[in-house]
Formats: sequence, structure tokens, C-alpha cells
Amino acid sequence: QLYRQRFEHYGHGSADQAIVGLGGQVFMRRNSQDAVKEFRPYFDNAPVYGHGPSLEDFTRETPLTVGSPQQVIDKTLGFREYVGDYQRQLFLLDHAGLPVKTVLEQLDLLGSEVVPVLRKEFAARKPAHVPDAPTHASLLAARDAAKEEVKA
Repeated sequence: QLYRQRFEHYGHGSADQAIVGLGGQVFMRRNSQDAVKEFRPYFDNAPVYGHGPSLEDFTRETPLTVGSPQQVIDKTLGFREYVGDYQRQLFLLDHAGLPVKTVLEQLDLLGSEVVPVLRKEFAARKPAHVPDAPTHASLLAARDAAKEEVKA
């Protein structure tokens, strides 16, 4: 909220137009029971997570999502309820000492089942007055247009 307030205060647009990004860790399997069973030993022994709150408490209180692709989708879409519209989502897949093979499986699930749905849902829910977030291509185009203006 403070970021959004300052964005508006300095004249960049309304608070809800601020470009905002969130992050969160995920671990997925086709069904949630398999995800929890497989991830729990990594969680319990990870320096960042382990020996603290339970996996269940941590997933309830933080952005960590352990479950099915649909659960990742649902929780991610739910972030909007308390942060408003946002344009960037970072998923941490390589965490808690997971083997490379497992991380690559997570990446496959994210790319095939989660990201396409999130892109569609975020686009459908974006208020019309909120601009698209900048992309590398849009920033290059703006730079090139500015150079052409200077030449003219």
C-alpha cells in the first residue's frame, strides 16, 4: 500500500495503476497429497524453512504453495484480494534442496498448466484503466521512438 501511495503522490498515476510484482515458492504434483508427501522432508530440513513453523502453518501464512497446479492457480489469483491488481509474479521453484530433476518437473508443470491459466485470468481481471506492465520489447520500442523524436 505504501508503494502505491507514493506512486500516486509523485504523479505517476493512480495508486491502483502502480506496477507491482509478487513472489512465492511452489511445489506441485498432479495431486496435492503427493506434493505434500514428497516436499515435506525437504521443507523440514531446509535451512530457510525447517525447524520452525509446520509446513501447513507456513503455507497458510506465506506465499508458499504445496499442492496441485490448480491449488497454485487458486492461491496465486487470491493474492489480488489483498494486494490489488498486479502485473508480475515470480515463482521460486529451486528451493529447499530439491534435486535438479524435480525442479525441472516443477518447471514443466508451471509452464504447461499454471502460467497459461494465470495469463488468461490476469488479463480478464485487469481493470481497463491500468496500463500493461512494461516488457523488454515495449521498453525498446519506447527508446527507439524517443531517438526518432530527437532526430526529427
